[in-house]
Amino acid sequence: MESINIEAFNKCLHGCKILCQGPFPNKHPPIMESIQKLKEPFKKKILLTRAIFSFSKYIPLQYDGVFQVKDTHDWTLILTYITYAPKPLLVVAEEIPIPDGLWQKLNKTITFVNITSSYVLNIRPYDTIFFSPIEELATSYTEYVLKLIQSVYKATYSQKEHKEVLQELRIAGAGICWTRHEDEGNIYWYDPVINQGDSLSNKQMSELFIWLSQQYKE
Repeated sequence: MESINIEAFNKCLHGCKILCQGPFPNKHPPIMESIQKLKEPFKKKILLTRAIFSFSKYIPLQYDGVFQVKDTHDWTLILTYITYAPKPLLVVAEEIPIPDGLWQKLNKTITFVNITSSYVLNIRPYDTIFFSPIEELATSYTEYVLKLIQSVYKATYSQKEHKEVLQELRIAGAGICWTRHEDEGNIYWYDPVINQGDSLSNKQMSELFIWLSQQYKE
């Protein structure tokens, strides 16, 4: 059987729907390198999160809007904002379930990044999927990644091939991803970057202290 040779990921994902399938405890995909366009910068950037702070652990930017998602009413506000916000628009979702109603609002003027540790079952809307770098081969996550790649890449992608690819990537400290953007669908490797969320900026520290002071006043 001929071995699979995969190339380094080097595509612009501006205007794509991207899934970052974690967990990402220490490192994550280099998303900003893939979605930024110097000649067409984002006019607005919003963060969708369950957290009470306006911090992004994976894409630490100055967001124009931060939505704390708790119920369907919050999604009504979010969908309205997405519809009327200036484009191109960046929407980053962290650790929240995505409703079906969102997909019909997304087009090529909107770049959508969903970062989650929960296993995503509905992967059809996504153009690209980044998987967390795998350090242990015999895990349920490894099996989950295999099934997803078989469904989006090719059904004949075997467990033997999967383990051989992951073993090489594990030694190199790289991750695996799939995309159908600009081609019919292929797998690539990528170099992860270290999470920056453990160190807060001055603005984030200020927001944290303001929130804490409000808690004590109550």
